[in-house]
Order: sequence, then structure tokens, then C-alpha cells
Amino acid sequence: MSSAARVVRLGGLCLAFAAVSACGGEKIRLGDGTLSPELGGADAASACPHAQVAANAVAWIGDSWVNIPGIQHTRVRDLARAIGAIGPNDDYVDLAASAATIAMVSSQYDMAEASSTPVQVLIMDGGTWDTILSGGSAASVSSVVSAFGQFLTKVASDGTVEHVIYFLGPELQTIPGVAALRPGLEQACAASRAPCHFLDLQPLWAGHPEYTAADGIQASAAGATVIADQIWALMQSNCIEQ
Repeated sequence: MSSAARVVRLGGLCLAFAAVSACGGEKIRLGDGTLSPELGGADAASACPHAQVAANAVAWIGDSWVNIPGIQHTRVRDLARAIGAIGPNDDYVDLAASAATIAMVSSQYDMAEASSTPVQVLIMDGGTWDTILSGGSAASVSSVVSAFGQFLTKVASDGTVEHVIYFLGPELQTIPGVAALRPGLEQACAASRAPCHFLDLQPLWAGHPEYTAADGIQASAAGATVIADQIWALMQSNCIEQ
């Protein structure tokens, strides 16, 4: 792992726990769908400014790995409701769509940003549909990485987004190109002027075939729960929409 990527993955945890530890190691993964203290439980959240971001200023964008089966979004929302970060009837903006290319994901952001409530937090995936269409070609990988970097530059220039959480799907036979995408996407996230938190699902999926749905291309309910819990842990550890 590059030093820049290590900073992105660990920086929030070090800030949250500097008072009680040296923040050694990389224990920032959830493998069983449960929250644990080192990943940002109630103690980490209690130090965050409370209810500073409206629910409709949090936008989910991306492809089917955001909205199938849907627990990814609803579980994070329900956890936020439970601690009073958002109101009991509040919900996040969800503009993700199946079979969305990286260009379409960028357009989803444009739509959210043009609303009456500009985006403050982006939770997203994107890019793997492009590589599926091309069979994982090197050209498609290069194009996605370039487009993602340009997207993050635009987000930073717009100046409203305080945090981006980007998650990259696991390496499945039905989704070619994930391993090739990882270094470039991770580097773009680490270099972003808009704080970007890169979540790699591959370590979570290793040894857990039950996290993949029967179709072999989507997350199962168990996998979606793991994604949601890891995103929530990142949000707590970095005081994102608490």
C-alpha cells in the first residue's frame, strides 16, 4: 500500500483515537457485519459535532452495488437515525442506477449538486460497469481512472463536498478489471483535494462467498450489510454526518 493511501485509510482513525493510542496497524475492516470500537463505535461518534449535515445533503451515487439489494443505503440511514444524526423520518438522496458508467455517475452528482441543497457528503462506487462492457480491457481501466480523477477535481472545485466515500467492489469473475482499477482509483482518492476515503471490498469478501448474491454479480443481503457497516464505521471514525 502506498503511503498516501495509508494516510487516507488511517488518518481519520488516528485523529479519532490519538488521545488513547498510537493508531498502529490497519484494523479498519469489518468482516462479520458488526461494529467494533476500533472501527468507530459510540465512543468515536461522541466526539463528533452532532447533527451538522442535513440528510438531503448526503448523496449516494453509483451503480447497482449501491442500490441492490438496497441495505447499503437503508442500514446506514437507520444507524444515523438511531443516534439522532438525522431526523426519524429523514432520508438520504439516492441517485444510483443499475448499469451506470462512470460518466453517468458523474452526472448523478451534477443532478444532486444542482438541487436546492448542495451535496456535503458523497457515498459512491462506479467504474466497474465500464470494465464489464469492455471485458476488462486496459483502455477501459485507464479511461475510468482518468474520469474518476477528473470527477474528484470537479467536486473539489465546486467546494461544497466535505467528504467522499468511494467503495470498490470485490474481484468477481463476472466483474473483470477490478484488480487493475484498484491502484489508480486508490491513488486518485488519496490525491483528491476533497477528502476522499477509499474502501476496498476485496479483503472483506475474501473467504465469504455468501456475501455475493446468487447471480454472481451483486452483493447479497449479508454482503450489503457488511458494506453498510463499513461505511458507517468510516463515517463515525471521521466525523462524517454524525
